[in-house]
Parts: sequence; structure tokens; C-alpha cells
Amino acid sequence: FLEGRRRHCLEEGAAIGKLAAKKASVLVVGAGIIGVGWITELEHWFNGLQLAIIDALPNCSGPLPARSANYSSRYMKRHGERGQGLVPG
Repeated sequence: FLEGRRRHCLEEGAAIGKLAAKKASVLVVGAGIIGVGWITELEHWFNGLQLAIIDALPNCSGPLPARSANYSSRYMKRHGERGQGLVPG
């Protein structure tokens, strides 16, 4: 089980790395805890991806307490202004 899981993670990482090499666009749908976590990991580990995130709610991490949701929104806007393509709702 663990070896198969490790192999799967390596294969997925290689596939995303190929997308990053091509400067591909990636859209993450859902700016909840998982969506925000996923897009920030992609940004950190895979330079070159053109990233965007959308959600039906006006702020990232909407279900979280207001302070946490506001922090996520500020982070995403700050990175979007630097040209990373991260845009909340």
C-alpha cells in the first residue's frame, strides 16, 4: 500500500512538473481550505504554472472564521498582484 502511494505521488509530481515546464494554465475550482492549500502548494513547488482559483463565495476559505478567511483572501490577492495568477472568487 505505502509503496503504491509513494509511486503515485512521484508520478503525479512528474506530470505536474511537465505542465510547469510548458507554462501551462491550471484552474483550481473551490477556494475552501483544500483549494487554497492545493494552489499554494502548486505555486511553491512548481514554478512556471499559470495558476487561478475560483469560488462561488466572495472570499477564500469562506467556511472558516472571518479572520482566517480574510487572511487567505489577502494572501491570494497579494500573490495575484505579483503576477502569480492567484485570484480569489
